[in-house]
Formats: sequence, structure tokens, C-alpha cells
Amino acid sequence: MTQPCIVVLGGSFDPVHCGHVELAKLFNCLLKPTQLRIIPAGWSWQKAPFQTSPQHRLAMLAIAFVQLAKQTPLVIDDQEIKRAELGIPSFTVDTLTNLRHEFGSAAPLIFLIGADQLQQLAHWKNWRQLFDLAHIAVAARPGFELDTLDAEVASEFKQRAGTVEQLRTRPHGHTCLCADLAIDISSTQIRDRKNLSLVPPEVLDYIQQHHLY
Repeated sequence: MTQPCIVVLGGSFDPVHCGHVELAKLFNCLLKPTQLRIIPAGWSWQKAPFQTSPQHRLAMLAIAFVQLAKQTPLVIDDQEIKRAELGIPSFTVDTLTNLRHEFGSAAPLIFLIGADQLQQLAHWKNWRQLFDLAHIAVAARPGFELDTLDAEVASEFKQRAGTVEQLRTRPHGHTCLCADLAIDISSTQIRDRKNLSLVPPEVLDYIQQHHLY
């Protein structure tokens, strides 16, 4: 039986935008996983409260990823939302621990983040433990340099650099930087209605239909 290879994308998705979709498409093409797992935050302790309900964010995710789901099995996982309903904040280390229990110790788990999140990694709860649970793959715009990061994060990231094959066949512990994501979008721009064209057209229709943002 072939070992599953799971690519995980988390985020506030308030709203989901083209940058999120392109990030998932980039690594879906590169890593060819057996499943894409999209996990919206339930209670994002580092950010301001969400402007939309979990139900709207889940609905927008389903719309945004409908085409990618035709290529690769895709699951929208609401575990962080369920924890928030119990008053528990969203910590990536807890979510990846749950996924590790779900898929077992041998399955490759690859956690996707953008360069902006990588720059904040030193402030995440137990960030070093993430490497015991998953690989970390980062998408950045061309020209991004690891030397702009917190020194400890940069050192860890460089030492753990792995190949695509290592990410696909080993369970955890490697990093990958792909500086090919020629799109840089802020959800704040969208929420402030500065550029609603930055969301997929079908998601924009949903936003307008439900008078969001």
C-alpha cells in the first residue's frame, strides 16, 4: 500500500484569495501529494478577530478550491474552528500533532506557508517542534532571501533544506523554499475593499451576494 503524502495549508482565509490558491497549486504540482488538507484557523491568537463567520469562510474555501479538488483529493478540515468553539486558540503545533495521529508516524506531512508567515515563525508556539511533525515548505516571491529572517529560524531552515523527493518520501524534518510565487496579496487589502479583484471571481460573487467586507 502506497504511503499517503499530505500537503497542509492553514490560514485565516478571511477571505481566501488568489495567493492562497496559487500557493496550493504551486506545491500540488511540485509535490504531487495524495491529499491536500486546507485548515482554516478557528481563533487566530496573533491577529485581530475575523470579520466573517466560520461558515462563510468554509463556504468560500470550497468555492476557491473546487478546480484544484478535481486534480487532487482535497479536504477542508474544520478542526481549528471546532476547538475555537470550545475557547481554544489555534496553534499550528497542535493541529500538526492531530494530523500526525491521524496519518501515523511514517506518512509525509508537508506544511505550506508564505514568506510573510515564515518571517513570524520565531513567535509561533513551540516552532522548533514543528519539524518533528512535518516538513515546512515556503513559497516566496523571486529574490526572497533567508537572511532577512530571524537568525535562529534562518539557521534551522538552511540546515534542514531537503529535496522534493525527500519531502515526498520522508515523514518530517525538512524544509523547502520555492521562490517562484509571483503573487503577493494581503487579505487586509481585500477587507479594506482596496482590490476585491484579488479574490477568485467565484469567491467575489459569494462576497457580494452575502455583503461581506
